[in-house]
Amino acid sequence: RPVGVMYMEDEAGIDAKIIAVPHSKLTPLYDNVKDLNDIPQLQLDQMKHFFEHYKDLEKDKWMKFNGWGNVEEARMEIIKAIKNHE
Repeated sequence: RPVGVMYMEDEAGIDAKIIAVPHSKLTPLYDNVKDLNDIPQLQLDQMKHFFEHYKDLEKDKWMKFNGWGNVEEARMEIIKAIKNHE
């Protein structure tokens, strides 16, 4: 289930990366995580760092972090993606 969104930009344009955790039916481990505010800052920093650098070795590719969005913004991004796919 979505808990937030990470807004990124790369050479192809703006990209929303949905941050999600497993549903309670799969594991109760993340039942307390309802929004990005429930994720430790270190983990958010690690995710941000990964997405800022995972293209570093690819020629002419880059990534830029543009901010975080809450769970409602993540849901809106999912709905927008579904509508764009129809």
